[in-house]
Amino acid sequence: MKKLNFFIFSVCFILFIFSVIYLWTEHKYDLTKIEEIKTDENYINVTYDRVEDINKSDVLGILTIDKIGLRATVKEGSKSNTLKDYIGHIEETSKFDGNIGLAAHNRNNKYSYFARLNELKKGDLIIYETKYYKRYYKVERIETIYETDWSTLKNTKENRITMITCISGKRDQRLSVQAVQIKE
Repeated sequence: MKKLNFFIFSVCFILFIFSVIYLWTEHKYDLTKIEEIKTDENYINVTYDRVEDINKSDVLGILTIDKIGLRATVKEGSKSNTLKDYIGHIEETSKFDGNIGLAAHNRNNKYSYFARLNELKKGDLIIYETKYYKRYYKVERIETIYETDWSTLKNTKENRITMITCISGKRDQRLSVQAVQIKE
């Protein structure tokens, strides 16, 4: 019995040590500075104008950001099968009112819709059109977050859009851009 207890203790201790090492090496405790995030050279000045009929049952909306040459279809889902062709709506967030969470690739994909998301600045205009409305948003917040930080996607009383994409070379970090609805 003592040997079994010692064995269990040893295994738990080893797992603990490996967990600490993993967390230490995987998380660089300094988040990337926004100004350090650069557009991949393959996507400089790339534009997308790829939309589907807004009245199709599987189309949630059309996202337009003129500053970065983006006009694309939004569909439900944030898994790779959706993101390979569309901007994905993050399932756990509101679809129409409150905080609408969107995700897209920014490189190494045929449609890397968020390739230039890092070029946005506070005050830039975003348009989101659904079957029910066309709303205008102004960029309010741009930050880097850890991949496990979902606080920017919490629901809000005001209508906002939160766009999230990866940061090249920082697999545990994401770029988060939030825009709040404005009057037309």
